[in-house]
Amino acid sequence: MAIKTVKENSSEQDELIKEKVALSEKIGIWGSYNPIDEFQDTNEFKRIDEIDQRLAEIING
Repeated sequence: MAIKTVKENSSEQDELIKEKVALSEKIGIWGSYNPIDEFQDTNEFKRIDEIDQRLAEIING
């Protein structure tokens, strides 16, 4: 198993945050809160949850 450098983790973290913001804007839960109907059931929301889990792994080690 390869160990990622801090720079690689930082780059991955930045990309995940950008993706999370874009998905959140798409379903209306970023910026002005105006969510689409049943946003919790969308693929975007599921991906946001996956991103949150990965970010926690990166930050907590």
